[in-house]
Amino acid sequence: MEKYNQIQYVIGSDDLKEILVEIIDERIDFIVDKWFEAKRSQGLVSTENAMQLLDVSKTTLWRWKQKGYLVPVRIGGIDRYRLRDIKRILEG
Repeated sequence: MEKYNQIQYVIGSDDLKEILVEIIDERIDFIVDKWFEAKRSQGLVSTENAMQLLDVSKTTLWRWKQKGYLVPVRIGGIDRYRLRDIKRILEG
């Protein structure tokens, strides 16, 4: 018959809280990174990048948005533009 050594750990509530906060923070960072990776894979660019790619002003982008010519995707209150839409405009 084998004997197993048993180890017992005593963790205080503050230590347990700290461990759980670290685990949750790591998980949140992972989820946020995956979310941003998914958005990048969809080919979204910022307003500034869209302005540079199209060589237009912010006012022009706003007018195009109002006309439905180039409608941004709104993420967290920030406009992002699809690269495929920008490419469509550049190709005429």
